[in-house]
Amino acid sequence: MDDIKDASVQRPALDRLLRYDRRTEARYEAEHGRARAAHLRHTIIFGILLYILHDISTYLLLPDHYRIIVLITLFVIVPCSLATAYGVAKVSAELREIMVLGAMLAATALPLFMFYYSDAPHSTHMNVEVMLCVVFANMVLALRFRYALTYSCLILFAAAFAVGMKQGVDPDLKIALCFQFASVCLLSVYSNYLFERRRCMDYCVSQEAMMRAETAETAEKQFQVMSKTDALTGLPNRRFLDERLDEWFSDDRPAAVMMVDIDHFKLFNDTLGHPAGDECLRQIADAFRSAFSEPDLFCARFGGEEFILAIRNAEDLQARHLANAVVRSIEALGITHPGRSDGVEVVTVSVGVALKRPAEPVSKSQVLSQADEALYQAKRRGRNRFVMRSEVVDPRIAVNS
Repeated sequence: MDDIKDASVQRPALDRLLRYDRRTEARYEAEHGRARAAHLRHTIIFGILLYILHDISTYLLLPDHYRIIVLITLFVIVPCSLATAYGVAKVSAELREIMVLGAMLAATALPLFMFYYSDAPHSTHMNVEVMLCVVFANMVLALRFRYALTYSCLILFAAAFAVGMKQGVDPDLKIALCFQFASVCLLSVYSNYLFERRRCMDYCVSQEAMMRAETAETAEKQFQVMSKTDALTGLPNRRFLDERLDEWFSDDRPAAVMMVDIDHFKLFNDTLGHPAGDECLRQIADAFRSAFSEPDLFCARFGGEEFILAIRNAEDLQARHLANAVVRSIEALGITHPGRSDGVEVVTVSVGVALKRPAEPVSKSQVLSQADEALYQAKRRGRNRFVMRSEVVDPRIAVNS
């Protein structure tokens, strides 16, 4: 059973870009999507405030372009960021992360362009604005790793291009600036990787533990079912029968118990062999299972060729109708019985019926004994019939079954 349990547990898949398999991704989004959207929304709003505050330093570094920077910030960057903050909770997980990536690329493009375009003496210090954006995107917003990697590569490429094409900058300073951009991008994306990997691995471990617990619970339930099921017929076994009757006999509601025995079953086995006998038992069990599938109707294998049929809230008339239907339905199966010497050529059953009447102080064992006594009377009267316990007047006479 342990081998089966281990084989059924599959750890959620995670690729090199820290992407879950589709099923795990859907489960993660269902569990954590709202929290992720809330985190992005609050962080974006904080980023907008920080971005606006940094316009003060931009005024000191680029006084000649300050007006256009403020206009782009107020009428492009801020509206786009607010739209993203609003939309992250309204779209799919994939589109949500793409929207945030796009917003960060737009927010980083402005200081990077001013770094390249401006001729102001301190314009090279705009590199700090760009690097703050990179740190914010990768470590505060915590872009999903594949998007953080994409964002960092694009910004690093654009920054290297801007540094290389900027006029009037000392070559040594250009090299230093490229190293600064590369260091910040590498450091932040590596930090993002470590954070994202821990998040993904923790979820994978928790899912694996949950799946193992579910598998163990399923295995336990299957074991419990198997422990109460007859292996040959698939019907409930004696253990299930005892538990169910104990429950039924603990209240005042009426019940009928029928003991069913296959007529001349030993002769059937002697004539056709035990494999045919087993198949006969399975066919009869299938007939009982299809007829006794309600919560208040059930059938169990009592042992050998004997079955117990039990009906809750049943009294005399209903029990008679049902017992007669059982006898006739098994005869109608038409299972050939060549070993009989009584002129009957098919398998039949005899049924003994005992009742637990409303509020009657009778035990389970007493009713089973009464059903057994009625069964012997049915056999004594010629088999292929039912007898009610109330109809038994003679002492029980043992007969060969």
